[in-house]
Amino acid sequence: MKNIVLLFLFMSLIYPQIHGTVLDSNTETPLSGVNITGNNVGTSSDDNGKFILNIEQGIELTFSHIGYSKVITVAKDGMILKMSRVTVSIKEIIVQAGLKSESLQKSTSSVTVINDETIKRTDGTHFQDVIDRVPNLNSAGGTSRPRYFQIRGIGERSHYFAEGPPNFSVGFVMDDIDLSGLGMAGLLYDLEQIEVFKGPHSAMYGPNALAGLISLRSKDPIQEFEAHWRFTGGSDNIQRLNGMVNFPIGKSFAFRIAMESGSGDGFRTNKFLNKTNTNRRSETIIRGKFQFILNNNFNTMLTYFNTKLDNKYDAWAPDNNEDLFTYTNQQGMDSQETNAFSIRTNLSHKKFDATLIISKSETDLVHAYDGDWGNDEYWLQSPYYFDPNVTFWNYEFYDRNDRNRINQTIEGRLSYGDAVLGYYTKSMEEKDDASGWLYGGDASMGHSNFKFDATAVYGQMEKAVSEKINVIANIRTETNHLKYNGTAQAFDWNSGDYISLDPVRFDVNHNLLGGKLALQYFVNQNVNMYGSISRGYKAGGVNQHPNLVIDYRSFDPEFMTNYEMGLRRYTENSALHISAFLAERQNQQVSISSQQTEGDPNSFIFYTANATTGSLFGLELDGKLKLNS
Repeated sequence: MKNIVLLFLFMSLIYPQIHGTVLDSNTETPLSGVNITGNNVGTSSDDNGKFILNIEQGIELTFSHIGYSKVITVAKDGMILKMSRVTVSIKEIIVQAGLKSESLQKSTSSVTVINDETIKRTDGTHFQDVIDRVPNLNSAGGTSRPRYFQIRGIGERSHYFAEGPPNFSVGFVMDDIDLSGLGMAGLLYDLEQIEVFKGPHSAMYGPNALAGLISLRSKDPIQEFEAHWRFTGGSDNIQRLNGMVNFPIGKSFAFRIAMESGSGDGFRTNKFLNKTNTNRRSETIIRGKFQFILNNNFNTMLTYFNTKLDNKYDAWAPDNNEDLFTYTNQQGMDSQETNAFSIRTNLSHKKFDATLIISKSETDLVHAYDGDWGNDEYWLQSPYYFDPNVTFWNYEFYDRNDRNRINQTIEGRLSYGDAVLGYYTKSMEEKDDASGWLYGGDASMGHSNFKFDATAVYGQMEKAVSEKINVIANIRTETNHLKYNGTAQAFDWNSGDYISLDPVRFDVNHNLLGGKLALQYFVNQNVNMYGSISRGYKAGGVNQHPNLVIDYRSFDPEFMTNYEMGLRRYTENSALHISAFLAERQNQQVSISSQQTEGDPNSFIFYTANATTGSLFGLELDGKLKLNS
């Protein structure tokens, strides 16, 4: 990949070039994603409206952009072109989570975008409230808010203690901060856009994007004063208060702060405790964004947020909760508090653009529940008749897992025209303390410590073969280092005390490679067809059960190759997206069991291992139709 990029840079230096800027004629703000073609070569403008084209001066150029009148003019180095808007009913949607911002109409990925207007219409408070708007996206139960997601049938259903390292098939990112496996933080207030990428996107986002990625981006500060507040009340003690204030500080600075706090009793009645709030939700987010714009070539955005979901958890019942009644005698919890910040800095000068992204987050999570779903009085009744005076033990189980995760990332990107080169590093540590029915009852208390480090180099190139055909290629090579240290204790009925099980220590490195090659064909200004081949990956890991034999201790990374074809059509009154996909999985990570001790049928242990292959295929269709104004 380095050789290809160097060759591209060398060719760019020896061939004649012109560079310029494209602006909106009314606002004189930069226009990104403008198609620029001439003499059978082409490119598109970047986030700052700048472009570079390997042609001589005097060549006729064509500038086209959805929502703007087409412009044909003569190439001139340093040219500044202003494009005029045309009246269209559909607002152009810009996909921002990629290596470069691009129009959704021109995207070669299967991506669903939910904008702020759609979010407002749902009147929801959490990402959970918009999931059903995305084809082939599902979430798992078992938590007070969705935390684990599946795209096209691939993803995690849970991540209890001893279920492996914090590696996920579906990534979850909010304002450049990696919160994969911590989706409870996805509160909706003051969000600008939600983007859901389907299929392997490891070449852009790394090991947490084997099946896809969910990206949430909040609204940026603007250079004018703006404020908003709202109070909502409802049955089951529902209360919600949210507000936002945005104000400029001089010509170069702007600040935006948003807050939402909501609560509700949770639609459950606990018959044993005689309470209606044992499944209560209490959720708050406070977000601040500070923007500094020095000039058209330099800007910085600082984002900080605190999300606190102090939720109770009482959702299960032996009768499947038909009447929303529960019978537990111990209060469950499902809380998450995340403090995080990110800094994104952009610098551009003529032919070059540079971006630096730094993020850090710390999350404290508690998940606890009454594992027997009842109480002594309930189990004594028909049809169970479980009497502790006869059995000499109580049918009583309570599980609790306290988790702390600290995650830091640094990413730098350098682009030259249509070539992008980047470096990424991640350092994460997760500590778990758990008690209850662990390892299938083989332990009662456990502690685990995962340290995960990743470094990656990636590149992307885009080339306009002709006015209608575009080729995009990207590649990513990554090294993962996973270090694990775990201990566990089991209760010894003979001594009446806890005994320590064998500790588990593991250290492993993996090299990963992902990429994508896409071909794009513009039928006309409103219709775009694409085909792509992409390869994604998911990091390997370690099985934590202390009694597992050493041969089954680790499992390798999983890879997936995805073949996809799609069509997008946009008009003033309609939008249509169709995609067909076929994916092949290599070294698929699956849960299996095996007998650990010969002659002992009770020594079966479930663990994660690599199967040989798997496959999936499908068809996705979504669209919009505007009937009238």
